[in-house]
Amino acid sequence: MNMVRKATKKDISRIAEIIVFGKRVAYRSIFQNDVVSFNEIQVVPLWEEYNNHPEQIENMLVFDDGIVKGVINCNPAGDEVEICEFYVEPFFKGQGIGRKLLEHVIAESKESGKSRIFLWVLEENGAARRFYEANGFRASGETCLVEGTDKVDMCYEYNI
Repeated sequence: MNMVRKATKKDISRIAEIIVFGKRVAYRSIFQNDVVSFNEIQVVPLWEEYNNHPEQIENMLVFDDGIVKGVINCNPAGDEVEICEFYVEPFFKGQGIGRKLLEHVIAESKESGKSRIFLWVLEENGAARRFYEANGFRASGETCLVEGTDKVDMCYEYNI
């Protein structure tokens, strides 16, 4: 049974929860900004955003085995696909959920004739970078500063 499926409006509360807690776990130690981590990044405003703009989840997939445990959001453009958000519920990390979501995106991208999948990952986020590298992604060499910070974002790509 394939546990990766398209997100629906009924998934929005879990999606918001996973993204908010995933961001806090991944980024708090890097940015060391509790105001952003706990005041600006909140579940209810993100739920409202997706609820009021359901088109934002049109290209979103969830891992659901009875519980929505992971989410990946893609933005297809031309012959490329950008992964915009990709989080696994912190309680379920290390169970292959992220790999299954990524494999699904790669397979869909191949089927639809895309040539490249790319995403941005913080240079300091070593765990995420190792995960992407273990799943066939490589640093493209393109970097940029995260707006308003001294943190470097790196572009990772998977050529199909």
